[in-house]
Amino acid sequence: MSPSLLEATPETLLERLVLSGLRGRGGGWFETARKWKAVRAEGGRPVVIANGAEGEPGSYKDRFVMQRQAADVVSGLSLAARATGASEAIVFLKASFDAPAAALQAAIGQAKLAGLRVEIRRGDDGYVTGEETALLESLEGRRPWPRPKPPLPFAVGLEGRPTLVQNVETLARVPRAIAEAGEFRAAETTLVTLWGDVRRPGVREVALGTPLRRVIDEHAGGATEPIGLVFPAGPAAAPLLPEDLDVPFEPVALREKGSALGTGAVLVVGASACPLAVAVSVASFYERESCGQCPPCTVGAASLARILRGLEDGSTRPRDLHDLHDVAGFMSGHGYCAHCRGAAAVATGMLSRLAAAVEAHARGCPWPARRHPDPFGTGSSERQTLELAVAEQLR
Repeated sequence: MSPSLLEATPETLLERLVLSGLRGRGGGWFETARKWKAVRAEGGRPVVIANGAEGEPGSYKDRFVMQRQAADVVSGLSLAARATGASEAIVFLKASFDAPAAALQAAIGQAKLAGLRVEIRRGDDGYVTGEETALLESLEGRRPWPRPKPPLPFAVGLEGRPTLVQNVETLARVPRAIAEAGEFRAAETTLVTLWGDVRRPGVREVALGTPLRRVIDEHAGGATEPIGLVFPAGPAAAPLLPEDLDVPFEPVALREKGSALGTGAVLVVGASACPLAVAVSVASFYERESCGQCPPCTVGAASLARILRGLEDGSTRPRDLHDLHDVAGFMSGHGYCAHCRGAAAVATGMLSRLAAAVEAHARGCPWPARRHPDPFGTGSSERQTLELAVAEQLR
């Protein structure tokens, strides 16, 4: 990191961050400078937290950046602390993330921190632990359950203090975003994880705005068979159909298509796979990973999964599909975190895209598919293949 950045005033750092247009890479794509400014405006004793608790099926980009660019993560954390007025920083990781922890610990030992105290803390491997308020609960020694909002962490965070929780990939991009604000904004890239029915799964750097079809063809070597579905955000948003793949790989464009970019865990599903089996896989993920705090999420996710399983095996009645939409409608307005709303949006989004398959299953007609994959299942072949590919990249 440039010495001039270490000596820059907080105001200068914030101004340059605004000019860069950097957005958060934790899934929401929120303007990074707005979060930093909100924390600084609170005063008090702020704290900065690097969120490295990656847990979404098919997402490996955070672990990749922590091992490959640990020094950049620590530099970004230092700049965030200087800009917000924090003298304390925490890197939060899942319990199983030994390699990222070692890389970051080494980077912390070599960094010029100018009095900033940085420690690495570990939480459990549950998916919801990575939600920013569940993370705070874990750090305070409680069960990692999301907090009701408001208040938001920038005002009332760790131990009641103003808190900046920032994804590790975002932090790794901060030094360049501040040092080269104009160039960064003009040619912004992001890390994506490509997996599923592709020739070269793994983590890649992609220019934002690249057509999704080109992302798959150029960065993953293309699909291994004709494409049936593509999930641009893994299980976090509804998939796209083959005719939608010329959409720019960019948050706003994908949202307008009824999907999202999220953490960029791009799952490609071949046309030989039963789309209802994939829908069941998504619903089962949400059912399995519900933390149990909110009844609308816990009961709702289980109901969605039950109805979709019945649709796949032919036991669903027409009324059940009506019930699914009722359940999803209720879930979309409830729950302490995005897990509840995400489950509803993905379930209804998939059904709206798979009308022919849904109708065939509802009539008891088998869908002409050769495979019934479970890509979002624990230990699925798709996830195992991806894990091996990323491990090879990191060697």
